[in-house]
Amino acid sequence: MQQFSSNKQREKVYIAIVIVGLIASLMLFAGLSSAVLVRKMDKFWVNINLPFAFKISTILILISSIFIYYAVKKAKKSDKKSTVYLLILSLVFSLAFGVFQFIGWSKYYNQGNAIKSFITFVYGQYGQSYIVYNGENPIKYDGENYIFNGEVMQTNSVDELKTFLRQICGYGTSFQGSNLKLSNYNSPYSIFDIKKNSKLEMSSTGLTINNSSLSEGQKDELFKFSFGVCNDQPFFMLKGKYGEDFSIALNGEDLIYNKKKLYFPAKELSDKEKNAISQKVYQSGNEYNVQNGLVYLEDKVVSDFEGYFQLKPGINIHINNDFWERTKEELNANQYAEFYQTSNVSSSFVWVLTFIHFLHLIMSISGIMVVSFRANKGYYSSENTSGLKAIEVFWHFVGLLWLYLYVFLEYIN
Repeated sequence: MQQFSSNKQREKVYIAIVIVGLIASLMLFAGLSSAVLVRKMDKFWVNINLPFAFKISTILILISSIFIYYAVKKAKKSDKKSTVYLLILSLVFSLAFGVFQFIGWSKYYNQGNAIKSFITFVYGQYGQSYIVYNGENPIKYDGENYIFNGEVMQTNSVDELKTFLRQICGYGTSFQGSNLKLSNYNSPYSIFDIKKNSKLEMSSTGLTINNSSLSEGQKDELFKFSFGVCNDQPFFMLKGKYGEDFSIALNGEDLIYNKKKLYFPAKELSDKEKNAISQKVYQSGNEYNVQNGLVYLEDKVVSDFEGYFQLKPGINIHINNDFWERTKEELNANQYAEFYQTSNVSSSFVWVLTFIHFLHLIMSISGIMVVSFRANKGYYSSENTSGLKAIEVFWHFVGLLWLYLYVFLEYIN
């Protein structure tokens, strides 16, 4: 018994099955995208500048889609040679797309965007438990640069510091146990324990403190401290320069970072925000009433007024005649406490979306390989393009899905 009465019917069924699967994928992406937008506007969020490799991969998948589109057209004309040639070109560009995707996501991961991690290097920040001494003077870290004797350390000096600490962490990602025997200790570098207010000493058995061996917990913490320095993560888990490679947002608003401190930027108020303020301001012995975007004194509008007042804790307003702004303010203690315990949720969401995207990519490239092989065997003609057409639809969807994902990631960042 024949399952399909015609190849045209077969093509319609194949495409219908593909479309049903694509609709389900779209709904999943829409749900996750909505969750990302909601989470971005609530609490802390990490913005990341996407690697340049993603721009190249976007161009490659568009070219690949063009080739498979014309391959289907040639197949409908029973032009086997052109069909195979165009499918091979489409496959080459699709594989190149996959390569640049791998390069891009590898760089994204190497920037410190793990599937699950904190925003800051919580358990090994430089200066939290340990610092390094050069001779009798400490090497400090201000959140951007290493400072020695009041001057920023040059790259070669920082590399020497890393070489010294590399003896502790090696090139691993977790502490495997060691007696921590360091060569050239005190020549010139040594390590100072901030909590115990004492310098670590080198003995025949390894590092000690106050003539006692380090506990496994202390060794583990020392490993994390060394790992952070050697992997350019002494404060943030993210690598790169703040403001260029990444930034932090709170409640959807980008924060200013300066030497381990975060600030809300100064912001001019909109008319709606002005009108929403209702506050009494005491200045120069007078009681002013601020409401509906105007300043009153004894029920009369004041046209010439300059002053500052606290709208609520952490939000100060500056008014200079018609210019109203929220002043630059540092995060309060509660916000800092939350910041140091906040995971990089944005990275987690992105990796979930990426995993789904990769599943589609693997299936579609495998499909292009199959139809290329079958086209070379002469399987497709003007009477039969069902499987090829279904793969074309799926590949176009993957291209549009990536285009959406790329634009979406650029938008939320």
